[in-house]
Amino acid sequence: MVARIHQQQGKRSPQTPRQTVVSRYTPPPKGEHLLRHCIEEYLLDHWSQNHSPKTLEWHQLTLRKLEPFLEQQGITLVEEIERVHLLSWLSELGTRTGAHGKRLAARSVNTYARSMRAFCNWLEARGYVSRSPAADVSMPKVGKPLIRIIEQEEFKRLLQACASLSESGPLADYHAARNRAILWLLYDTGIRLAELCGLRLVDLDRKKGVIQVQGKGEKERQIALGRKALRALLLYVDHYRPTAEQLAEMGNPGEDHLFLGERGCGLTRRGVDMLFRRLRQRVAWPEERRLSPHVFRHTFAVRYLMLGGDIYTLQALLGHEDIATIKEYMHLSNTAVQEQKRKFSPGDHVAVEPGPGGRKPWQRSRESARSKQGGGRGRKPGAASV
Repeated sequence: MVARIHQQQGKRSPQTPRQTVVSRYTPPPKGEHLLRHCIEEYLLDHWSQNHSPKTLEWHQLTLRKLEPFLEQQGITLVEEIERVHLLSWLSELGTRTGAHGKRLAARSVNTYARSMRAFCNWLEARGYVSRSPAADVSMPKVGKPLIRIIEQEEFKRLLQACASLSESGPLADYHAARNRAILWLLYDTGIRLAELCGLRLVDLDRKKGVIQVQGKGEKERQIALGRKALRALLLYVDHYRPTAEQLAEMGNPGEDHLFLGERGCGLTRRGVDMLFRRLRQRVAWPEERRLSPHVFRHTFAVRYLMLGGDIYTLQALLGHEDIATIKEYMHLSNTAVQEQKRKFSPGDHVAVEPGPGGRKPWQRSRESARSKQGGGRGRKPGAASV
């Protein structure tokens, strides 16, 4: 990719300001709309609108795959892009293998397709093409995944696994308290991984029992903590998190991230991934099931709805703009649906017990009628039998 956008995201701290470096942008010559120049301008447009680093990374990764493919087809101008080229690219993506030697999942191909469509729509909006070449390209279909949530007994096992049986001492106690606070926070709030790693000490309001979360697009929201989650979080902050003096000795004076790594720096996404890998091993988590902060997010949403919460409040708590995303959580797992049915079964809430009554079996009714008539079919009443 010719255009390089490197971002390091910080949050409300003079020690880690947000730094963005964009390569020098060369405006295209008048009358020419080179593919390379349009991609640069498109990414620059996203950056100027203060879109999240994940959004920029998503589009940059997609266009890094699309650009060389189109160049191999001899396409250098965006006006030359046709529907058949995009269909060929999507077909080629479906047969491509990833880093682990496996073919790209249908959901990954769909993600690339949506980014490609956004770029083509931008070309039309800018007037670089008369009509988006992706206008008639259908997005690859993906099956709706069955939401597998973390059951309560499984959550208890994960909390117990936060303490390593092979380690002891102050450092092991620190890890156990921090990891439990992380699990409680994820289970009780459903915040994203990036939001978890971005939390600062000032984001925790002890008196009100709420945390301030900075979500996508730097949009802030407040989430109230339950009693158990708040207790676990305060236990970690007050008794186990390194003090200012200890952080200065580690070479990180003034570090204000809520969750810290072993060296006193803010806990990173990679550090959380390592934590969940260890938890998987300690509890012997099934290989076919995912275990990640996003699964905790699903679990929070499903549990919230099952306990009577409404989708509009859930939308605000999760920081989603589209209510359709929240409605996905209403498609609970089959087990959860059946449990809810048994719990709220209309038949079980009727104050009537099933008992004998109603019509008698058909065979007995017919035999009884024959005995009363004293004869078979068509015999007149009172006639003597032979």
